[in-house]
Amino acid sequence: MNLNRLIIVLMLLLFWGNTAARTGVIERGYLQRPEVKTFIQSVHQKHGIPVPKIAAFLSAARQQTRVLELIAKPAEGKPWSEYRPIFLTEKRIVGGQKFWQENLANLEMAAKAYGVPEEIIVAIIGVETFYGTRMGGFPVVDTLVSLGFDYPPRSEFFLSQLENLILLADEESLNPAQLKGSYAGAMGMGQFIP
Repeated sequence: MNLNRLIIVLMLLLFWGNTAARTGVIERGYLQRPEVKTFIQSVHQKHGIPVPKIAAFLSAARQQTRVLELIAKPAEGKPWSEYRPIFLTEKRIVGGQKFWQENLANLEMAAKAYGVPEEIIVAIIGVETFYGTRMGGFPVVDTLVSLGFDYPPRSEFFLSQLENLILLADEESLNPAQLKGSYAGAMGMGQFIP
């Protein structure tokens, strides 16, 4: 290759790189994978969310190897006899009473709106997050992307949850980077999946 051609190629690469950076065309991580592109198109076609918005939502997603390790050996399969001493403790009971008193108005409102008794709501929150003190530290987008695209045994389920998370974030104007949860993508005090 002569020097003039080399200079032209370098200039084109430099120009393309700068243009791509300005227009957001540079693809990173999961966005380069064909199955992710297909998923993005599917969500767009089903729900009308613009492709660039979905791509931006997923653009920073990174594989969570720890999530893939944990999902392969879940701890949740214990019988009640092993769970009982964990959940029926004086500390948890006192914590539940305190949480109930401090959140009485919201609990009454939720019970009325959804038909779920206050004590059941408090019990779920107590079991799942020890009254909101242990809500998980895994990035939910990364978790659901990892499980959806890199965990074949339950890929279909986790992709449906990723789709629901995109819808939820779009409807509620949530920042996906701020969403934290469990290694299975559950989030909030009740540890519900999207």
